[in-house]
Amino acid sequence: MKTTQPFGGRPACFTALFLALVLALPLSLSGRVLDNFNDNTKTGWKDFTFITDFGLPQESDGQFKFEQPPAGQAIFSASQKISEEFVLVEGRTIEFRVDVTEMGGKDSFAVLAFIPTVNSPGTLAGYGLARSITDVLITKGINKYFRADAGAAAALPRNANTTMVLSMTVKGGSVHITASILDKEDGDKVIWTSTVVDTPGADVLVAGSDSPAAPYITKGYFTLYLYQDFDRGAPENPYKASYDNAEVFVNDTTVLDNFDDGAKTGWTDFTFVPGLGIPSELEGQFRFEMPPAGQAIFSASQKTSRLFELKEGERTEFRVDIIEGGKKDSFAVLAFLPQANSPGTLAGYGLAKSTTDVLITKGINRYFVNDASAPSDMENVTLSLGMEVKNGNVIVTARVLEIQNDNRVRWERIVVDTPNADVL
Repeated sequence: MKTTQPFGGRPACFTALFLALVLALPLSLSGRVLDNFNDNTKTGWKDFTFITDFGLPQESDGQFKFEQPPAGQAIFSASQKISEEFVLVEGRTIEFRVDVTEMGGKDSFAVLAFIPTVNSPGTLAGYGLARSITDVLITKGINKYFRADAGAAAALPRNANTTMVLSMTVKGGSVHITASILDKEDGDKVIWTSTVVDTPGADVLVAGSDSPAAPYITKGYFTLYLYQDFDRGAPENPYKASYDNAEVFVNDTTVLDNFDDGAKTGWTDFTFVPGLGIPSELEGQFRFEMPPAGQAIFSASQKTSRLFELKEGERTEFRVDIIEGGKKDSFAVLAFLPQANSPGTLAGYGLAKSTTDVLITKGINRYFVNDASAPSDMENVTLSLGMEVKNGNVIVTARVLEIQNDNRVRWERIVVDTPNADVL
């Protein structure tokens, strides 16, 4: 058998690997454009303003443009896509996205929000991601913030040509909110991200009180704002924010296997050496163990009872929990492999992690990312591998989440596999 040397060509010094995969979650997200603003006609949007005709957005030049003159006070205007409602329910993820093409100064805030249909946009009561050139906030209402970063903590390399992402998942009666800002000029690189949780109890916010305490597990609208944080000593004229490409992704989670029945059903194993590293299902876990093999090598198992297809305009996300792992040369790998490819090729998209390295792979010794500064945790973390097909490209989002810290994002990278020969 040929030496495979799958991860960096390291010499073979694998210790016994104990890897427990406790929950596999494939999420297939149906994504679509709510409005690309290309027809320059504002259709299905309902505006909100405190002052008649003040700050109402216009759709022109293929963009959705907010402008406000100085108002002498903090104020905002908004518009909601009321032609469609989105419902947060247990086990569902709703993700809103919008591009920010232009912004004003430090007191012009672009805001992307999920606002329940029963709430006026004037209350800001819902979940929002707000950003200016100096501040980033995750909001639950006016002056009610889960997170508020300013100065160096919110310093972003770019203000225009970014994407705001607001993802909300209902799990166990709580809403897990992940807000991110992506750099469109650098391959959608994540330049800011944070995860917070709205529980049924009164949570501690960084500003304001959690009232009402209950999470917004209800139906709501895709909502855009311009917030003018008026500064009498440095007024802007105008305050502004321009948007493009409003998108939504909605998914319901399916559990592939929770490994609770102690029977390995629907899994097909792979190994280079007969009997080496074949996983077993016991004690509610899926366990891989290997003795030292004298060379770099791997074993695998595929859930062959179900196929998943990557399609234009859709996203598929795989998740699995790691309960325990080995040391620096024991790599846990979660992957999407095309049906025509042998697991022995690793040809597909993969997320590999040890205590020293995290990689995003396309095959053996083919890496989009090889990060040796990644978090060392190999216990109670979740691997998340998301794949979105857009304009013939595959956008791969890989994350490492902390299970015991409300799935806080510990590591995240986004890469794009284009039809051309990409630089790995």
